[in-house]
Amino acid sequence: MKRIGFLIAVLVTAASAVTAKDVVVRSGEHDGFTRLVFDVPPDTRWVLAQRKNGASLTIALDDVTFKTGSVFGRLTTNRLASLSQKNPGSALELEFGCNCVASAFLYRNSMIVLDIAPGELLPPLLEDIPPPLIGKTAQGKPPSVETGLHLPLLTMTEQGIKDQLSTRLLQGADRKLLDLKLAPVGPRNTAPSGTSVVAPQLSSNLRLTTVLDDLQNVLNAELQPIDQRPACISTAELSFASWSGDSPFPDQVSAHRSGLYKEFDKLDDEKAMKLAKLYASFGFGAEALSVLRLLETPPEGFEPVAAIARVVDNRPPLPRNPFNDLQRCDGDAALWAMLSESELAPDANVEAIEHAYSRLPDHLRRQLGPRLSEILVNAQQLEAARRILRSVDRIEPETTSGVAQAKASVAKAEGNSDREEELLTEVITSTNAATESPLALARLVEKRWSERKAVSSQELELAASYAVEFRRSELGLMMNRTYAIALSLSQEFDRAFDVIKAQPPGPDSGGAINRHLQLLAERSDDATFLRQTMEAMQPDMAAVLTTDTAIALASRLADLGFAQQTFALANRPEDQSRRLDRARLRARAALLSGRPHQALLELADDNSEEANALRAQAMVSTEDFAAAGDMLRDLEQNEAASRYFWLAGVSDERLEPAGGKYAALNQTTQALSDLPERLAEKPLADAENLLKDSQSARQRIDEMFNAVGVK
Repeated sequence: MKRIGFLIAVLVTAASAVTAKDVVVRSGEHDGFTRLVFDVPPDTRWVLAQRKNGASLTIALDDVTFKTGSVFGRLTTNRLASLSQKNPGSALELEFGCNCVASAFLYRNSMIVLDIAPGELLPPLLEDIPPPLIGKTAQGKPPSVETGLHLPLLTMTEQGIKDQLSTRLLQGADRKLLDLKLAPVGPRNTAPSGTSVVAPQLSSNLRLTTVLDDLQNVLNAELQPIDQRPACISTAELSFASWSGDSPFPDQVSAHRSGLYKEFDKLDDEKAMKLAKLYASFGFGAEALSVLRLLETPPEGFEPVAAIARVVDNRPPLPRNPFNDLQRCDGDAALWAMLSESELAPDANVEAIEHAYSRLPDHLRRQLGPRLSEILVNAQQLEAARRILRSVDRIEPETTSGVAQAKASVAKAEGNSDREEELLTEVITSTNAATESPLALARLVEKRWSERKAVSSQELELAASYAVEFRRSELGLMMNRTYAIALSLSQEFDRAFDVIKAQPPGPDSGGAINRHLQLLAERSDDATFLRQTMEAMQPDMAAVLTTDTAIALASRLADLGFAQQTFALANRPEDQSRRLDRARLRARAALLSGRPHQALLELADDNSEEANALRAQAMVSTEDFAAAGDMLRDLEQNEAASRYFWLAGVSDERLEPAGGKYAALNQTTQALSDLPERLAEKPLADAENLLKDSQSARQRIDEMFNAVGVK
């Protein structure tokens, strides 16, 4: 048994050592800032280095690899433009799409929280202040590790803190930021405990500040204050398990409803609360809310009951959600917080959420399991999502449409495209899927669009029927968008464009426009593309075009030679991402307009092969054939490079291969440039030499024309 225990310990240690090299990066959008969260082992050292519109994060883990695949899927702003890591073990490089700065702090000793917010990167205000005098490190103790966050008080000894405080006070006095009134040398009386520091003539609710208090936010601009967080609601306080009894549901409802009103038709608040809790615990959220509306004065515990009733009925939470920011808690409140917020928080206690879910009654696990799994999948918690679905399968004899859609989400996150399509098709063809079938069809069409695959005729007809059937419901706009995308995938671009133009403005209309125009740029004929693109560039429709759509349209327009329209789409001020792609398109537009020097300016920061090919075109336009040949030689376009070397009249050494066509042309050109030998003293011989040279020149010119394909 000792050997087995030792072996298990070794395996666990090895597994943790392997997984410690992978740092999962999660993301989220908040009002005013974008947040990234890095899960690291406890006591991991790290450094955040700032630069203009960017930053780099270094973590002290050997061969660390940052998993950033799901970061941009949850971001809606352009504060974060790109993430990159050159190789395992190197720093994570962050590029910002705005004038932003980054700040970071360590949470729970195992999560690095990095926030990106608009701001200017300013040099430290205290650069000219010498460092504080700190005593030598005690022998046997390692020196404190410098991190990206300037938190000296967390690493100093008590004497070090006193020394630094004294230094700062003296510096403040020298700069006349504060006055020091030192007491004379000698014994001083200690103020008795409980003595108020406020003068008797002043009110105790006054707040005294100094200039140092005003500078606090400036001196610590790199650290965002952590907001006060609400206290957790304990499982015992919520007591969700006691909301219903063991007797059948109709008997419990009858018992509570029979005593709901007292004499004079006065509502019994206690019975009403019990009835609302009973409805909520059995998944009847609308009924629970209707009972709660009967209460004139909300009693204690009203808000959690109303919030859970809205969760089980899949309604949006109220502004004052009692479970807001409680996903970090250890009890049942973490589950209800995640379901009410519909997303997994960076500091969520996933283990507590799963335990709370396992304690729910079977009917609520069946009802809430698919929704919970979808949230976990969106947060890349695939194993937790699988456990939730396995729990549903154990209590559900047949797979319902909701569970099938949740499994399809897991399959999509795993990259199992065939399994995802199989599950979505199962939901679409199910006779019991009333509202799930149109949602599954919408997801299937989106999947076909992302994979650029066609839809079947049956799926197209089903999308058309759903667009008519649900036109006056909440799903109407979504099904209209699905129908338009299905038409585009079937290359019925005119019908799809008519459906899109009939939609009212909104997110669904914008999504349909962008998906349709990207397919239009890829698959349509030139006439259809130009007709619809020129209409899409009108102000009302151009405002909703994404950067990817604008680049796709501009690239096709550049291929067709429309310089002005290409430049307009590649030079939109609202586009912040894909900077180099847009610069290359502006360079192509400049070349089409006969402005090669402007094209070279656009490509100044781009060293890609496509940019070098455009530079070569610009150099040809300026008749710098030798430089164009060098550029094409670097691109391994040897024949084109040799042609421009020949046009530039360079030596044979740069023409490759040595016996190639352009090497021979160069030799012919040199021979034609040589003057014939003249015999001034022998006129007849001189005339004969001129005739021979003329005949040889005509022959060389014919050979040159034949070599370059001129007849």
